[in-house]
Amino acid sequence: MKKISLLLLSMIAITLSASAQYYLIPNVGANSNPGNLNNDLEEPGTAAAPWVTLLSTSATPTWSANQTIPFTFLFNGATETSYKVSSTGVLTFDVATAVAACTATNAALPSALVPDKSICIWGVNANGANDKVISRVFGTAPNRQLWISFNSCSNVASTTSFIYWSIVLEETTNSIHIVDQRSSSSTGAVTLALTAGLQFNASSAMMVPGSPALNSTTGATAGSLDTPADNTYYTFKTGVQPAVDIKLVDVTPHDGDPASYVSAPANVPLTVKVVNYGSTAITGFTFTYNTGAGPVNDVKTGLNIAPFANYTFTAATPVAVATTGHLNVACNVSIAGDADATNDAFTTGLNGIAFTPVHNVVFEEGTGTWCGWCVRGLVYMDSIQKVHPDAVCIAVHNGDPMTVAAYDAGIGGLISGYPSVVVDRKLTDDPSNLFQLYLDHKPDFGYADITMTNTVSGSNVTCKVDCHFAADLTGSYRLALVATEDRVHGGPDGSTWDQHNYYSSQSQNIPLLGYGFDFQAEASIIPASKMYYDDVAISIDNSFTGKPGTITSPIAAGSTQSYTFNYAIPATSNGNNISLKALLIDQTSGIIMNANQKHLEVGAAVQSITSASITAEVYPNPASDQLTISLQLTASQSVKIEVLNMIGQTVATAAQTLKNGAITMNIAALPVGNYCVKITAGNETVTRKITKQ
Repeated sequence: MKKISLLLLSMIAITLSASAQYYLIPNVGANSNPGNLNNDLEEPGTAAAPWVTLLSTSATPTWSANQTIPFTFLFNGATETSYKVSSTGVLTFDVATAVAACTATNAALPSALVPDKSICIWGVNANGANDKVISRVFGTAPNRQLWISFNSCSNVASTTSFIYWSIVLEETTNSIHIVDQRSSSSTGAVTLALTAGLQFNASSAMMVPGSPALNSTTGATAGSLDTPADNTYYTFKTGVQPAVDIKLVDVTPHDGDPASYVSAPANVPLTVKVVNYGSTAITGFTFTYNTGAGPVNDVKTGLNIAPFANYTFTAATPVAVATTGHLNVACNVSIAGDADATNDAFTTGLNGIAFTPVHNVVFEEGTGTWCGWCVRGLVYMDSIQKVHPDAVCIAVHNGDPMTVAAYDAGIGGLISGYPSVVVDRKLTDDPSNLFQLYLDHKPDFGYADITMTNTVSGSNVTCKVDCHFAADLTGSYRLALVATEDRVHGGPDGSTWDQHNYYSSQSQNIPLLGYGFDFQAEASIIPASKMYYDDVAISIDNSFTGKPGTITSPIAAGSTQSYTFNYAIPATSNGNNISLKALLIDQTSGIIMNANQKHLEVGAAVQSITSASITAEVYPNPASDQLTISLQLTASQSVKIEVLNMIGQTVATAAQTLKNGAITMNIAALPVGNYCVKITAGNETVTRKITKQ
């Protein structure tokens, strides 16, 4: 839990004296957006409709056209009907101002560089390729919010970063929120320098403490979430701070979180967070929850919660979940003399389930042969599968011969650069974080066990997908079937099949080992003849969001729904290198709820490998006791065969000198599971995945 320091509190007290019209509420570590109306992803794709683009990338500071406020709004007591916004983080209601759009080099407020009647996140800079200033209205009258968002921008103090910050105007309350949504950097922790606040005129202003060097609370590490779950916001509220005002900030588990799904019957503890918005300390209050069976009270006494401080506790009585199904939990706090009862309630939910499904994490990686950093993705996608073979890995190519247009467009709308990995379509991160991401999201609730049955007849495949649901569900859901192929190979050298490599000593000279390469020792452009690409998405049925009609709703806990897909193995593909991957997708949130995968077994299951000097066939696959490696080499030489388990340990070896012939290995003693066969002849190495049954 993020705490507010005494220094921050003292700075707030000083700031409050700047104007009698507003007081500042610092919702640091709120882990939500104000009012929870905006739950859109914080990604470049957010700029699409229904968002409206006010400004696109601008190399020099500029003002947008004048915009109309869609509801009655008072700024500093006066009604304002329109605004304009600069590419450098200033929104002004003085649309006739002669003040030019200021540069991104920010300063303290008040400043002659900022017009009167302005709201500032000064220092944001929409000058990059994906940068936009966008707007959208959330909610319904009389409780709407107008969001003006600086999408995928930079800051002069951290030019390698991309940041997402927003200004929010709130109907009826006339509150102003400045929201720190997302800040991330490819080079490590983010250090921003922003000026956040209000400027009334040339001599009167309010700033968020820390300005003009305000940093993000979401960019303390190399990455931050692209959901509101780690957001901070600063609220400028009209009037004078009341003596007594308690807010119920959060109750966990949240409805839909993994912890909200419990095998009934069960008793579930509630973790409660309140904040003191009043000017005097809170010494006690009452927390109440009601599931429909009557109120359950928890009376708190003997406290000393300072103004703007948080207090977190576990409710004295856990919630009883008696049966399967959804249980609404309505929560409330009460205190004598509370000035604002509208912020006292919070609703969550618990879900009784029939069983706990096995959850498989889906990693969809945006990559391309043109992308020199994407060899990092090759290494980590390969490594995660060796250690965690249940990870569902899909390489979605962009701008190269392996591109599937519909899949590329879908992933491109969720990421801000290459390589990036999308995790269950819940968040994006760098492939180098795959192992931690797996540990973080493997425990996520999977909603249904998914099983797959493939039937192969020639090049035609039927794939029956069974979804055994653990929870009651309403809404809209679909299945998508993705085909991926390993050992995809093309050419000739010098073509777009070549893999660019920024880790090379000829380029950035950075160590990177894996995927059968020492990338630092390789050329800055690795020729196509050496490149074999794994997990390549070669099709998705029916679309990025799934196939209509594959799942019907509502869904009862314990029920099973089935759908059979038809898939044709492309004539250019080796069917034994293809895996089918079934994705269960929530159409409302867009997340992948669960998934599974199954490798095709075609014909005699002979696995072919071809490189510059080695042609090999590995069979049978799956194998139970003996494995045969048939080799054709360009010259007679010493050949070493290694069988590696999924954590890279060598569990069987064989060696022989030959040009054309076969090596047989006894693998009967190996445990059932997935392995990698590594064939080394001279200076060249090729690999093939096998299954021991």
